Amino acid sequence: MINQYFYIARLIAKYLSEEISEEEQVELIGWRNESAGNERLFQEICREENIKRNMQKRQAFSTEAGWVGVQKKIQHHRFRYRLLNVCKYAAIFILPLAIATAVLYNSTNEHDAISHVTEQILPGSKKAVLILDNGETIDLKSTSGVELKEKDGTIIQVDSTTLNYQQTPDRKSDKLTYNKVNVPRGGEYQLTLSDGSKVQLNSMSSIRFPVQFAKDCRLVELEGEAYFEVSKTGQPFIVKTKGMNIEVLGTTFNISAYANEEYQTTLVNGSVRVQTEDGSNRILKPSEQACITPGSNQINVRNVDTAFYTSWIHGKINFKDQRLEDIMKTLARWYDMEVIYENEATKDLRFGCYINRYNEITPLVNLLEQTGRVTITVEGKTIKIFTNH
Repeated sequence: MINQYFYIARLIAKYLSEEISEEEQVELIGWRNESAGNERLFQEICREENIKRNMQKRQAFSTEAGWVGVQKKIQHHRFRYRLLNVCKYAAIFILPLAIATAVLYNSTNEHDAISHVTEQILPGSKKAVLILDNGETIDLKSTSGVELKEKDGTIIQVDSTTLNYQQTPDRKSDKLTYNKVNVPRGGEYQLTLSDGSKVQLNSMSSIRFPVQFAKDCRLVELEGEAYFEVSKTGQPFIVKTKGMNIEVLGTTFNISAYANEEYQTTLVNGSVRVQTEDGSNRILKPSEQACITPGSNQINVRNVDTAFYTSWIHGKINFKDQRLEDIMKTLARWYDMEVIYENEATKDLRFGCYINRYNEITPLVNLLEQTGRVTITVEGKTIKIFTNH
């Protein structure tokens, strides 16, 4: 554990001297987002007066003649320039010791550093309801380690986190048998379709699909958000939503098609064709996103960092310079909570965040408040957001 503190200290020292690599930057951001206490400590360490004070306290440890020259330079340059030059000589030795001490102290007092938010709003979990072709419903959260058999002979393996449909070569009928999986607010679920394609469903989403696909086409119907890894079988795979159809042969992509929100198809790899209800279509390349405004048949294509739109499947919540209302819509579905704003202008404030999807809401609330732009209260499962004027 002590080694971890010194490692974090070295990352902060490299950050201050602008010598941190992209990989180390990601690690540092991850540590900062682990808790509100970590972020507060980071901001405190990076304050100009604190760095000056720590450097002054540690000067006695450096006895080389070159250090005198560095000190003279410090007196004649702006602080930022001073810091960069000093760090070249001393950051790797001096700053980590001071920072590690602060990190250690912070870690042993983390509970005291938590803000006034005492209400806990817990993250979502693996839960869904399976609706069979005959209308029977099965609560998948409480069902584990069982096998179901559809009327066409398809075997469905069920556990508390995934569904797995087994291909049945000797189908009893060519008539398609449909199942539906509903994921409620505050839930997520995964399933493997009979062709081997994998689907991960986000909160407030549902998918309707045949338990065995037709020979010429694989068609599923989606509401909400899902991440697809489509198997290459030679038959087209079509995802039908209210605002668009997406056709693929074998690829990885994310679809967000919530009611009253912009419909988005984000391509990770492979190729997809996005088609609107009036027949307009566009073919996407990797790292492209097709967007359709509800009620419109216009497809807008833009280049994006797919990591922002697929972070949820990796257990992260990742936003960059997004409207607060858009961020909170996503969080409200996952945390099964309500959000109330002081006024309409509050919704348009822009923030970024990178946090663990499976943490309770308090660290995020603290991070938002630490910007000094908003004050947040938590009452039960309702969050109220006020603008700081």
